[in-house]
Amino acid sequence: MPSPTVTNLATMPEGATGGSPETASTGPPRVTLVAVAGAVLPAGLLEALRREVISVSVTAASARVSGPPPEAEVVLAWLPPDLSTDSLESLVAWATSARPPAGLIGASPGGSRADCEEALGAGFDDFVIGQISPRELAARIRALVRRIELAGNVTVDAARYGAISLDPARHQAWIGAQRVDLTRTELSVMAVLIAAHGRAVTRSELLEAAWDDDNFEVGERAVDNVVLRLRRKIGNARAIVTVRGVGFRLAEL
Repeated sequence: MPSPTVTNLATMPEGATGGSPETASTGPPRVTLVAVAGAVLPAGLLEALRREVISVSVTAASARVSGPPPEAEVVLAWLPPDLSTDSLESLVAWATSARPPAGLIGASPGGSRADCEEALGAGFDDFVIGQISPRELAARIRALVRRIELAGNVTVDAARYGAISLDPARHQAWIGAQRVDLTRTELSVMAVLIAAHGRAVTRSELLEAAWDDDNFEVGERAVDNVVLRLRRKIGNARAIVTVRGVGFRLAEL
């Protein structure tokens, strides 16, 4: 399936300019809002988010998520229900193609719990369904920005275990000479596993590290999905060991 089309919803905020995503801003969180074909954007959402001190911009008309990476800290994707896994993964690939990768929040007012779990399994950092207020969205955006900042502050001592090492600045893990590119959520989970140095980490600990307490839609199944993705990327299912009744631990490769 081709990548979902991004619809141009508004012009850039007055005075806003594009800049390098690697140039951190001390101002309000920078968000790129995209609406996938079939999704209906609520009237006044952009203005409401800007009143919450969120800097919102949009992509060019007829842009596709396979185009240039977003120049924002967070991508807010407004989605129809039942979006295909291929389309969800295309959005994830687009958001994480930025340097540093952008966080990705999905919003689907008509979506279901299954849509939420599917998106989180595909690599979204956060996902909300049902009636969504701009104030809640702003809170989730700020929470994701905080997690992004925390993920980048992994200490040197916590960034290596056996043959596995972590490069938080580049969102990469190294298994010997093999490089593995990570999403924001994968980075947070891997950082906790590496910091544990082989100790079993509970699903609750990983859930809090990756999504903290701001997201009531995220359950422990999302942690299992992230671990499954990490195993696939690493190419070694034994790299992350399931500890029955507890959670997961890293094997010393």
